[in-house]
Amino acid sequence: MRKTLIPLLALMLIVPSAFAVPNLQLYIPGATYNTTTETWVTPLKDFDVWVEAGNLNKGDIYNIYLTAALSPSQAALDGALSITNLQNSVTANFNASDYWHGSPPPGVNALPGHGIFPTTYTEMLVTNQTSKPWVDVYDNVDGGGPTPGNIFKFHVHSTYDFVHFDAYGYYKDVDGRFIFAPFSHDAESGGRPPVPEPATMLLFGLGAAGTGIIRKIKK
Repeated sequence: MRKTLIPLLALMLIVPSAFAVPNLQLYIPGATYNTTTETWVTPLKDFDVWVEAGNLNKGDIYNIYLTAALSPSQAALDGALSITNLQNSVTANFNASDYWHGSPPPGVNALPGHGIFPTTYTEMLVTNQTSKPWVDVYDNVDGGGPTPGNIFKFHVHSTYDFVHFDAYGYYKDVDGRFIFAPFSHDAESGGRPPVPEPATMLLFGLGAAGTGIIRKIKK
């Protein structure tokens, strides 16, 4: 009997996590999922991005924002990024004055770095609060779900070589306090700028130092 119960209990522990759906996730239809960066990646500069709010057992999610971040070497430009809400056809056109430098939310630095932040970024409000009618939301990576939620669809037009997208929001706990809602599955357009690894930088530094020593010896 005990031999039968142990595998059954192990299966019960595994199954819920396999079918869990993130509170917030991003998805680009037709994109490729990079398992290392946990990001949907597209080479296109005209594409759709979905902000999906699910796993609503914690209650509605409030003040959901979509963030667009540039590479550190890219300066913000007027008109280089526009995002159209496909539900109401309203387009947000971003100018250079609409960007901040740092990590969103502004002044809080709450989002993980992802190898992107701190950098130049802008953002837009997706919704003040998730609401009925619910739709089925799945985990776009492993197919987990469904769970009731909302899917907000946008069309992005960008002339930047690289844009990284995140989403964040808040839900209320039992005491009515707003708690930061985690997200999963980022989205990117273009090729991610290479970031030198610490080991590579160390080898480069040692090589440069060695070259300097050899020059002194020769002198």
